[in-house]
Amino acid sequence: MAYGNTEILSRQFESMRKWVDYITAHTTTEYLWTGGVHYGDWLGLDAPTGSYKGSSREDFIASAFYAHSASLVIKAGLVLGKDMAAYEALLQNIISAFRRAYPTYKTQTECVLAAHFHLAEDCQAAADQLALMIRECGTKLQTGFVGTPYLLHVLSDYGHTDLAYSLLLREQYPSWLYPVTKGATTVWEHWDGIMENGDFWSRNMNSFNHYAYGAVADWVYCCAAGITPAEGFPGYSKVRIAPSPDVRLDWLEASLDTRHGRIISRWKKQDSLWRYEITTPVDAEVVIDGKTFLVSAGSYIYFSEKQ
Repeated sequence: MAYGNTEILSRQFESMRKWVDYITAHTTTEYLWTGGVHYGDWLGLDAPTGSYKGSSREDFIASAFYAHSASLVIKAGLVLGKDMAAYEALLQNIISAFRRAYPTYKTQTECVLAAHFHLAEDCQAAADQLALMIRECGTKLQTGFVGTPYLLHVLSDYGHTDLAYSLLLREQYPSWLYPVTKGATTVWEHWDGIMENGDFWSRNMNSFNHYAYGAVADWVYCCAAGITPAEGFPGYSKVRIAPSPDVRLDWLEASLDTRHGRIISRWKKQDSLWRYEITTPVDAEVVIDGKTFLVSAGSYIYFSEKQ
């Protein structure tokens, strides 16, 4: 999707397929992924006392990623022109089994996975439940390594972008900006690698340069700045730019270097309006305040009223 190059899919397809086949052969419950040892929602803040694992059910998480892995194999196979009927049938069976086994969601991460991987009977309801859970605990996230990368995406995809921004801009623990208040210049392994009293979380497992929570940058590019490949156009051969400003920020700018050139999406406050400055090296679908503009390569300026 990022580079429009199918070579990596050709090289990796067999390993991708074999991974799904391995799960299918070793699970203890047909069409779910049960049994074995899992890390669960590692370092989730809803972890039981004394545990590193969040409270999301391990079989729930594993089964969700079983479905996700199967869907990726199908997408890769179709790009390569392969017959994926057997895996398409497998995926439908996984989804059906998942919905029977997990009709309700107990944690923020469970809501996130059910909605993001389209496993819920009603993804909007799952996202609404997530938003409610976040608000009920004081507008705080409780997700660990598994739920955090998709958390803001789910909120934005289902009409809760304002809440996504509330989490992004929060400075109290737990939050992305809390470490900044402690002098951080990189993303930590723990939400409180340095605790509020100044003590370290631990001496033996406390990385101060860790990817998992840094995945939030994907949301900043894809949702806040709004830069994504247009549907059916991998490698940004055509781009969709649908920025989502928030009045709590004066401006935001993101640029992305693609094989076709640099894409820039910038928005800022200008009196009572939002001013958008868009540069695209390819044909683009620009979405401003719900209105779509089809444009060719070039630079453009748009305005909308502040919400």
